[in-house]
Amino acid sequence: RKTKFQLGAIKTTKYSEEDIKTAISKLSKLGGGFRTVQVGTSTMIVSVPTELDQDHMQIMELAHDSGGSISIQQVQQVMPGWQTDRCQRALDLLLTQGMAWQDIHKGQTLYWFPSIWRESQAVEDT
Repeated sequence: RKTKFQLGAIKTTKYSEEDIKTAISKLSKLGGGFRTVQVGTSTMIVSVPTELDQDHMQIMELAHDSGGSISIQQVQQVMPGWQTDRCQRALDLLLTQGMAWQDIHKGQTLYWFPSIWRESQAVEDT
């Protein structure tokens, strides 16, 4: 027995980046935190109601430039004026909101940004 999903022809619809930005813009008017942000050369969809400040954006851009992960030491190398507590505060919010994951391996702590990492993997696969 076929279901209604199997009866119809498969249609693929292409959506442009501008279509998605327009849709997110309309969703943002309803509240709930939907918006787009520019991270490096990529546009990301943010779906958390937390306001991201410049520190958060800079950390995400550094993670973008390094393939999807970053350590506090890497942040401090690129941003010489940043103390450990400033880095940790920004990363803690990103962790709390589910935008980053923490990985501790052999005493080294890395912060992974799944959406950025997946994007870098997709670029490598093409």
